Amino acid sequence: MKNISKGIILKAEEMIPVRENQTISKKLVDLYDLHILLMSLDQNTSISPEFYAEERIYFALKGELKFNNERLINNELILFEKNKLFNIEAREKSIFLEIAINLKEEEMKNIDKGQKIKLVDYLDYIDGAIANIDLVSKDDFRVVMMAFDAGEGLKPHKAPGDALVLALEGKAKLLVGDKEVEIESGEQIVFPANVMHNVTAITRFKMLLILSVDK
Repeated sequence: MKNISKGIILKAEEMIPVRENQTISKKLVDLYDLHILLMSLDQNTSISPEFYAEERIYFALKGELKFNNERLINNELILFEKNKLFNIEAREKSIFLEIAINLKEEEMKNIDKGQKIKLVDYLDYIDGAIANIDLVSKDDFRVVMMAFDAGEGLKPHKAPGDALVLALEGKAKLLVGDKEVEIESGEQIVFPANVMHNVTAITRFKMLLILSVDK
C-alpha cells in the first residue's frame, strides 16, 4: 500500500482531507487487477452514475453517503456487481474506501450484492474466543471481519502483503515489529508486509482486515 503511513494509528481525516466542493481520491493499491482508493467528498457533492467492468466494494469511514437508494454511514459496507449502474452522493462531509476487483462468484463470501452490511452487527462475539468471517477471499486479496472477546488475541505472525486494519468497535493492543500501540473504534493502521505483528483485545473488539499481496 502506498500514500498511507504504515505502523501508526490514524483517523480517517488524518489520511485524506475533505475540501470544500471537492472530490479527492488517493491510490492505496494500484495493480493490474486490483485498485484501492481512499476518497473524500464534500457535503452535497456527487460522482455521476457510471458502469464499471469489475466489482466495487465501498466502506464508509466517516460521514453519510448514498449509493443509489442505499444510505451508507460509518462502518457500513456495500458491494456492487460489475456492469451495475450506480451513483455516489455525499449527504455530509464523507471519507470512504473504494475497492475495485474482478471476483468469481465463489470468491464473494457471505455478502449480498447491492445491500449494505452494518459490520458491527454482522459477527457475534463468542465468549473466550475469536470469531472471523470472510467477505472476499482470493489468493492475493482478502477482506475479513473479526470479533475478539476481551483478552483474546492472535499469536505474533507475518503476512506476505500489507494489511489494513479498520477498528469497528472496542479497543485492542497491537504489536507492530517491536512496538506496541493501542487502537480503538474509528481508527486505522497498516501492518507492513513481512513485519511481525499481532492483535490482542483489551475490551471486546471488532475489526475489518483488508489484505493485499503484490504479485
